[in-house]
Amino acid sequence: MTSPSGPTATAQPPFSQRLRERSLSLHRDAEGSTYLNALTTGRLDLGAYAALVAQHAVIYQALERVGAGLADDLVAGPFHFPQLNRCLALEADLAYLRSTGVPIPEPTEATLRYAGRLEELATWPGGFIAHHYVRYLGDLSGGQAIGRLVASAYGLDKYGVRFYTFEQIPAVKPFKDRYRTLLDETPFDVREQDQVLDEVLLAYRFNVEVLASLAELVQPPVAS
Repeated sequence: MTSPSGPTATAQPPFSQRLRERSLSLHRDAEGSTYLNALTTGRLDLGAYAALVAQHAVIYQALERVGAGLADDLVAGPFHFPQLNRCLALEADLAYLRSTGVPIPEPTEATLRYAGRLEELATWPGGFIAHHYVRYLGDLSGGQAIGRLVASAYGLDKYGVRFYTFEQIPAVKPFKDRYRTLLDETPFDVREQDQVLDEVLLAYRFNVEVLASLAELVQPPVAS
């Protein structure tokens, strides 16, 4: 005698897996930008790198200001890791670059749009987590290779590239594993996950736009 079997619901993959798979194409677009390639291979000057640092300073000021406001939030609070904060490192990098006589440009329009979107997320923990994930997990992953390449290309040792050094996270892989576990434990239903996924894609688009704006800013301009 066979027992009847009804339809079974398809199990959703872990949220961290959905985030990674959904954003993979745009992630590659950001890492493969012509500007970033020219920068990391030493085909630009130190001023072009200073321009990137200046954009990062504006972006992380907005992100970390919103993060501080959500530190006690039940959803976003677990992602409040002070050891990830980059603002002090960026200030130190800018101070060093100024001391070399390199001009520090104003933020581009793309950067201001990005920062403006981050400020809007002060009341949406899920949206904040989306941008937090894109920025910081990227910094701990491909960002580490970018930091090494930039340091080598422009003769920077410790000074000027502090942004890429997470002194309070000596073991990166366990930290990233813990971070992904937190993503999987967020109390989002499928609809809310989809909204966060959409915001992750928007975050990557902002990054691509910022890199494209830097390609136009540097001299000579780099085709984006």
